[in-house]
Amino acid sequence: MQFADHLRNSRLLRRPLLAASKTLFSLLRGGPPLLRRAAYDAMPVPYLVTGHPEHFVVSTADKVIGREVFLHGEFDFAKLQTALAILAREGHPAPAHLIDVGANIGTITIPALKRGLIQTATAIEPHPHNLRLRLLRANIALNGLEDRVTVLAQAVGDRSGVTLHLHESATNSGNHSIGAEGIPVSSSKLDDLDLPSAPSLLWMDIEGYEGHALKGASRMLVAGIAVVCEFNPTFLEQSEGMTAFVQSLQGYRIFDLENPSTETSLPALSQLLAGGNLYTDILALPN
Repeated sequence: MQFADHLRNSRLLRRPLLAASKTLFSLLRGGPPLLRRAAYDAMPVPYLVTGHPEHFVVSTADKVIGREVFLHGEFDFAKLQTALAILAREGHPAPAHLIDVGANIGTITIPALKRGLIQTATAIEPHPHNLRLRLLRANIALNGLEDRVTVLAQAVGDRSGVTLHLHESATNSGNHSIGAEGIPVSSSKLDDLDLPSAPSLLWMDIEGYEGHALKGASRMLVAGIAVVCEFNPTFLEQSEGMTAFVQSLQGYRIFDLENPSTETSLPALSQLLAGGNLYTDILALPN
């Protein structure tokens, strides 16, 4: 264990370190982003409470999502706002329920509920003992949303009653992925979950496993649920999920959230993203 980790986890030093961190944090709340980023990376405590207008407990070991919430108060939430704007523009009813697959620490579910964009949510996060799930539950409680969010500690895929393996990143909680090795987690099809019958939006951020998840959501797709997810051809091919991804979304209209003004297609996006580990986020709407 490195010296910094000893400091973070020392019970004897925890109180003075917390006091020092609070002082540092208060001084840097309005400081320049570069200085605030350096302060976050140097924080000698394992967790911080940050965010505005919502509040989040974040792990200071998380150098992506945790850091972004510390610096900007949210992470990726503008993508949900863009997707909802497209839904309204294209004449689709606003969803009442959010199915958040790969909910992480709640950075989509919590502001969606607190800001009145969604009424209820199901937050799906695998592995009942990992840090992300504990922080997700803590953040839901911190924002007073326990009665509006159902948390499911599991993965989703193309089969129910199976065990998958979750590979965890040490520095980016948004980069955990399903693979051949890792922590065993239970999994089921989205179609087999007990979900509300209200009009819903399916939101997925599961690092290339989207094709398998969509294959297990065939009834939801036939019923016409709108889908927001990452489209990363490299990750989809690595997980052997590209074919299922394309087949599952046949008959759906595709919008790139980076260029939301016009409709596109998966082949066009694949060509645009060819030649590297490039990705975008899409909204798929039923015809």
